Amino acid sequence: MYGPFVHRIDPVFGEFGGFYLWFYGLSYSLGFLSILLWFKRVRKRLGLTIDEVYNLTLYVAIGVLVGGRLLEVFFYEWPYYRQHPRQIPAMWLGGMSTHGVLLGVVVGTWLFCRLQGKSLLAIADQLVIPGSYLMGMGRIGNFIDGQIVGSITTVWWGVQFPDAPGFRHPVVLYDGAKNFLILALLLLLRKSNPARGILAAHFVFWYGFLRIFVDLFREWNGQ
Repeated sequence: MYGPFVHRIDPVFGEFGGFYLWFYGLSYSLGFLSILLWFKRVRKRLGLTIDEVYNLTLYVAIGVLVGGRLLEVFFYEWPYYRQHPRQIPAMWLGGMSTHGVLLGVVVGTWLFCRLQGKSLLAIADQLVIPGSYLMGMGRIGNFIDGQIVGSITTVWWGVQFPDAPGFRHPVVLYDGAKNFLILALLLLLRKSNPARGILAAHFVFWYGFLRIFVDLFREWNGQ
């Protein structure tokens, strides 16, 4: 029996000063806010000042936006953007690449640690916690936008997306649930005061390992 849910969610939740407010942008904004708040909480054990916390958040946010968008444009959808170069900055129309987001975070964090003389592993151990939340929220934004559909299914929770025939696996919600599960695991492991680099290593392993199973339900058309 096919699922009853037909995706009719408006991806725009408001307008301000002539600019549309998108749920996709809101999801990332909440993720960046979580990074700021988390590092304010743990800054003393990392030897960070308040200014350095703000700078780190800015480096990570720029890395996410630039890395995620550039890989999406140049590796997945270049034939389209070559014909429409003015739309390259419009990430709210075409989204971002997960691999680019991860690469951007690594580069942004490395630059911050290099310039400020901080331990990359120590920062990474803390960053993967709000980072998991950010990526989970990003997947919720993808779902509201109707992006990245799964394969056709007959399960009762299948979703009919606006631009895809039939009922589909809500694969971005699967991926979001995976990210929130990793977040819970990291918070649990953190209580044992693990050695430096362990939390970051767990994130890398579990993100890649669980992604294999999520992608079994995905329909591949880029992104």
